[in-house]
Amino acid sequence: MLRSTKFFKRVQVERPNRQSVVTPTDQLVDNVHELAQTILAPAIQQRSKNAVTVDRISVRYYQQIATGRLCSCFKKEYDNPEMHCPVCFGGGRVGGYNVFGTSLTVVDATYPSLTTLNVTMNDEVWPWSFELVEGSLEGYVEAIIDVPSLLDVDVIKLYRTGNYIKVTVRKQSELCWHTLSRSSLLSLAASKEKLVIRVTLSRKCTEDVTPSFTHLYLRYKLITVELYVDMPRPGELRNADNFDLTGLQTTQAFFPATLPRSKVGDIFKDLRNEYFWRITEVTVNNPLGILTSWDVNVRAVESFEIFAQLP
Repeated sequence: MLRSTKFFKRVQVERPNRQSVVTPTDQLVDNVHELAQTILAPAIQQRSKNAVTVDRISVRYYQQIATGRLCSCFKKEYDNPEMHCPVCFGGGRVGGYNVFGTSLTVVDATYPSLTTLNVTMNDEVWPWSFELVEGSLEGYVEAIIDVPSLLDVDVIKLYRTGNYIKVTVRKQSELCWHTLSRSSLLSLAASKEKLVIRVTLSRKCTEDVTPSFTHLYLRYKLITVELYVDMPRPGELRNADNFDLTGLQTTQAFFPATLPRSKVGDIFKDLRNEYFWRITEVTVNNPLGILTSWDVNVRAVESFEIFAQLP
């Protein structure tokens, strides 16, 4: 016998949203993720650093400069820099490379607010150079520089031709000049004032060839950091036909997270034997967004390449 539907009430049943239901399994997943992020990944990071220091190779790491002043060697008609330029080292930006843990100042033809007396820029050479004006026996170029809070002066180098060139420095608020040296720069920089650098060119008679310079290179050590790399030893790379690590030598290297950034085109110098290596491929290891190490492919820098002259 069929029952009448008038005695039944229709009820709409809502199904639970299973995605919003918290289960013990979800809690376990969250706990594991938090454990990996706060304990496991940092432990991997520290173990990578420890592993490299056991059989360590000390290096100086040169990070390629991608922004900043365009070098005077840059040829607009060809849209590229001079590959053998000592100012940008073929990269197109003044300075070319900066060593990890340092700061760099390069006084060249593109430096802002230069003051000159009896000195002109020769823009017919690349990079441009500073020379005495025709008929002048002496002249100078002045630049105002900011020196950061530094631990030491790493490099002072004037790229010059000719013998009669001297470099002096003073505080902007004083008139007393000092010969530019590591000790004078450290002493004056302690005041936190801006400094004035003067490069003086001179010759004995106007018929003499003018002395010239392209740039003054100043590098300051900002932090104390020891950077190590793990890579095959030179003996493992040599063979019967090659005893100087030149040619198309390639190998792999491993950097710990002490190095915060690594890019293709960067260079490092093996401080045991002074060999330069250029990075050709980079793989970053950063589980859960935590940097643990870098795996890089590198090639040996040839002695004729401009990179081999990095100070």
